[in-house]
Amino acid sequence: MILANDELKRLISTGRLKVDPLYPDTVRENGLDLRIGGEYAIYAYESTVVRPCDLETAKPLFRIVKSDEVVIPPRNFVLLTTEEYVKMPDDVVGFANLRSTLARYGLVIPPTIVDAGFEGNITIEVVNESPNTIVLKRGMRFLHLVLAKAEGRAQYSGLYQGQRGVTPPKGLKGEC
Repeated sequence: MILANDELKRLISTGRLKVDPLYPDTVRENGLDLRIGGEYAIYAYESTVVRPCDLETAKPLFRIVKSDEVVIPPRNFVLLTTEEYVKMPDDVVGFANLRSTLARYGLVIPPTIVDAGFEGNITIEVVNESPNTIVLKRGMRFLHLVLAKAEGRAQYSGLYQGQRGVTPPKGLKGEC
């Protein structure tokens, strides 16, 4: 069951769902619109062979850029972070979607789930499929998070719990 505006406002008012900062236009008809934070990550190298199964961390592969503008080269991608720090209830799951206006410029994001019980800034992969460089601004709404009620309860216990700012991928050493 997708949660509508009135239920989202109720969850926020009771403190079960936390969004900080919370803007007047954050709660939409059927989800939350989240803003671009003040930093992003982009690959530091090109034409490098990346073996996630051999990495403890992928952090050295990325360059963190602190800026009021996010520059996404053609046919490339960046990791964006939300300005908002989100704390999800243990019985609500989020489905991350790019706002359709941005998709019309050629940007896409992969299917992304924000797990029940997750807490932190949300890092999201944004791919520029267009032949043009696209420049986004800090503070603009870019991510629409649709929330749905989960049956039962869960607590996210993954590697990204509590993350602040943009977070490059963790290595997969030991998983492969």
